[in-house]
Amino acid sequence: MAESSSHLTTEIALSTAARVANECSWSSLNAHILGPIGENATVLLPEEQLVLRICASIHHQRAHRELRLANWLRGYRIPAVRAIDGMNEPLLRNGWTITVWKHIPGVRPASTDVIGAALRQLHELTEPSGIDLPVLDPFDGITDYIDQAHLEPHDVGFLRRQLDNLRNAYTRLNPALPSGPVHGDAHRKNIVQDESGHPVILDLERFSIGAREWDLVVAAVYERVGWYTASEYSAFIAAYGWDIREWSGFETMAAVRELRMTAWLCARTGREPRLLPEARRRITSLRDPSGPRVWQPGT
Repeated sequence: MAESSSHLTTEIALSTAARVANECSWSSLNAHILGPIGENATVLLPEEQLVLRICASIHHQRAHRELRLANWLRGYRIPAVRAIDGMNEPLLRNGWTITVWKHIPGVRPASTDVIGAALRQLHELTEPSGIDLPVLDPFDGITDYIDQAHLEPHDVGFLRRQLDNLRNAYTRLNPALPSGPVHGDAHRKNIVQDESGHPVILDLERFSIGAREWDLVVAAVYERVGWYTASEYSAFIAAYGWDIREWSGFETMAAVRELRMTAWLCARTGREPRLLPEARRRITSLRDPSGPRVWQPGT
């Protein structure tokens, strides 16, 4: 997580959104935050049916890339979030970068078969020309997440050791699938369904070039922490056409994903102490991989 992102609060996000709305002659009546605030804040302007995505100015280039990616995906008929017409560059206000997107009403987490089919379509793409995609780094930001955690020193030390061990193990993986464009954070809140049931891919900030297995491991991890049933995961496999659990590198990739999910939650414990029990539960399960993983979703 970027250093300045810890200062992104509800108040800052809403005031930034109100300023942009005023400049553009949009109504900010009943503006509110969507989801938790982390590296980004997402503000809905319900009167305009617009969504403002706000992040630290150091991420300006990344936000610009997201706009270009949305247009590129649209050209290939990939169902992705759409920016407002004419937004070719992010806005910059008081050290914050803002992009504006069309609101998608009535979205719900996509079913596993829909996610599998969307990823299969996405993974058929080759690297785009004219868009400088970064190389996938599954560890990006984890050190900062751990640094921000309000945990006992022995838990912080464990997370840091786990990170070092997994970095080394990751370098020895031999991917089974060809490298190419990946979403980078392909969970059920980033691949959703609209009111009509059509899939929509959201949150393009971690879009990159790398191992397609990184997108696929999410569903497998969700199944083993109890967020998907066995039948839901089977539907994902059927839609995508391959089960990552058959791959020799699965356990390492899954461990990286679980560490990332845990560290991200731990980074929020300072401002959201209610998350401490769940953070400790996840750390306990990482310490003993042979034990049961019963994590709480939606935190």
